[in-house]
Amino acid sequence: MKPILLLTLGAFMASGAMAQEQFLSGYIKTADGTQTSGYIDYRNWENNPKEISFKPDENGKPQVFNALDIAEFGVKNEVYVGAIVEKEVTANFAFGMNKNPEPELQIDTVFLQALVLGEKSLLGMKSLGKQNYYIKEGDSYVLLIYKVYQKEQDGKSLKTENRTYRRQLASYLGDCLRMTKPLEGSSYSAKSLENVFLSYYACKDNMPTYVQVREKVATEIGVLAGASSTVLSFENSRAVQDIMNYDFGTTTGVSIGVSLNVVLPRNNRKWSFYNELMFSSYLAEGGFREFSDENDYRVVEGSLGYGYLKLNNLVRFSYPLGRLRLFANAGISNGLALTETNENSTFTKFYSSESTKEGKVLSETRRYEQGYLLGAGASAGRLSAEVRYENGNGMSVFTLLNSRVERYSLFVSFRLK
Repeated sequence: MKPILLLTLGAFMASGAMAQEQFLSGYIKTADGTQTSGYIDYRNWENNPKEISFKPDENGKPQVFNALDIAEFGVKNEVYVGAIVEKEVTANFAFGMNKNPEPELQIDTVFLQALVLGEKSLLGMKSLGKQNYYIKEGDSYVLLIYKVYQKEQDGKSLKTENRTYRRQLASYLGDCLRMTKPLEGSSYSAKSLENVFLSYYACKDNMPTYVQVREKVATEIGVLAGASSTVLSFENSRAVQDIMNYDFGTTTGVSIGVSLNVVLPRNNRKWSFYNELMFSSYLAEGGFREFSDENDYRVVEGSLGYGYLKLNNLVRFSYPLGRLRLFANAGISNGLALTETNENSTFTKFYSSESTKEGKVLSETRRYEQGYLLGAGASAGRLSAEVRYENGNGMSVFTLLNSRVERYSLFVSFRLK
């Protein structure tokens, strides 16, 4: 099952780059202002598109237009304008920061997404995860400058920001004298900059012609139950000999819990963070026999079992296929044992001497288990089913004894919200 899950997971993640066609009603507008209604292949773009597919009617042949072919297009209450612009490309991560406060600019031809349109306009572009914002001056789109860089001070490297965009906006929106406070508290983000522009329009007692309706993070709450098959094994032991002779076999168990799926906006909501809080248990029983002859032998029997309260955190990718929505996920598991069974019985016979000794399979254990998870499944409406593989580090605390708990599970869940 594990190889199948790995292949399925890989196929799903690879298909993330392959968006499904979805032609929705929209329009395109040429440079001379001519507007044509039709259907646009809407991809709910995470990064701004450089070209789109358009057809004048549902059965028409799609035509591809880039940002030089058309001046504007609109689909699903989103507006994009074609432009040749500068973009700042410096990474905003600690390991990617440089010490130059000046922006690193590149030219790009792309469709900018309108955030606020009117007398004063704000537009945005996301490219390879990097966000840039623009204002419209005449027929040109001017980059609002922002850069994160490192600055040496007192022998330390400090994160510093080039906030030229605030001066640019102060000049751009300068015909309103009450913009100082909104600008001082602004950050280089879509929501913050939109609020600056809305403050400007409120100051001018005017209304923009268009304001982007922002997609929000969605949450889905559910309940789940499942059955699992668990295999307990040990390896690399030189200090504890008996445990290596046990054959615990396969044991079955049940799991119940609740789930919270945090669905991210854009990309047709294909990506989400899926979280579970569940109770899961297993009881492994086994033993072995050492036999010399009928007067000299030893029989060892034992059981190891745990009931865990588990917190599972996974990244999920889902893909619509007709009425179904296929998904694959991968993540980590953290479990705290609420119950433990750790029992051992050893019967020894040596000619006329017989004895039974009770004890533990493992003299010391840990009650915290970590592991990784792989899963794939499908949902229809509020119901979903998933096949999952889990590999945990078990209960052994001994350096020379590695424990491993492998679980193969089938879950059924119901979405409440």
